[in-house]
Amino acid sequence: MRNLRLQVEYDGTDFHGFARQQGVRTVQGVLESALQATLNEPVEIIGASRTDAGVHARGQVVNFFTSRPIPTERLTEILNRRLPMDLKVVRAQEVSADFHARFSAKSRVYRYSVYTGAHPSVWKIRYAWHYPHALKCEAMQAALEQILGEHDFRPFSVKIPAEKSTVRTLYRGIVRSTRAGVRIELEGNGFLRGMVRLIVGELVRVGEGKQGIDSLRERLESGRQATHMAPAQGLCLIRVKY
Repeated sequence: MRNLRLQVEYDGTDFHGFARQQGVRTVQGVLESALQATLNEPVEIIGASRTDAGVHARGQVVNFFTSRPIPTERLTEILNRRLPMDLKVVRAQEVSADFHARFSAKSRVYRYSVYTGAHPSVWKIRYAWHYPHALKCEAMQAALEQILGEHDFRPFSVKIPAEKSTVRTLYRGIVRSTRAGVRIELEGNGFLRGMVRLIVGELVRVGEGKQGIDSLRERLESGRQATHMAPAQGLCLIRVKY
C-alpha cells in the first residue's frame, strides 16, 4: 500500500467544514468522492486540521492509502478535473507509511483578515470580517503576546468535552496593519474548536479600546469563557509544518 500526501486549498464558503457529515457538503466528503472515482477503490482521507464551516485553507494537508500505482503528477491532474472550482489539489507526493497528516504535524499556521473599510467590499466579503472601525494594532499585539506559550485554552474553545485536554501551545502571534485593515497570524501545535476565532474576537475589542490589553490573559487565568467570536469567513489555514 502507498501512502500519498496531498496539499489542498479551498474556499470554505459553501462547505459545512472539513470533516465528513451525512447529508451536507464537506471538504472531506467531496475529496474522497473524487479520489474514489479516480482510483476505483474505497478511500478515507486523514486531514491535518478539521476546519469549521466557512473557514478557508491554502495549505491544508491530507493523506490516504491506496494500492493503485498512479503517478502523483497524474493524480493531481485528474483530481483537479473532477473537483469543483472551490476545492483543488496543489500537489501530491508519496510519503513513508508512518506519515500521518494530523499526528505528524509540528505546528499549524492560521491567518485572520479584518477589513476595516467604511463600506462592504464585494471582493473581500467572502474572505474577511468587515469591521468598519479603527483598530490599534499595538494594543492587540501586546494583548496577544500575553497568551503565547503553553496554557489551558478552554476559555477560548467551544463544545469541548470536559474530560478532553484543552492545553495547547501558541508559538507565535503577529498583528499587522494592512491597507485594507488588520491581519492576525497565529502558529501553534494545535487549535481547539473555535479557538482562533474567539482569540480574534477578543483582540478586536482590545484594538477598539473596549477591553484592556490584559483581558485575554485574565480570561486564561480565571477560566472565564470568551464571548466574542469572529465570523468564519476571515479565517484561513495557511500552512501545516512537519
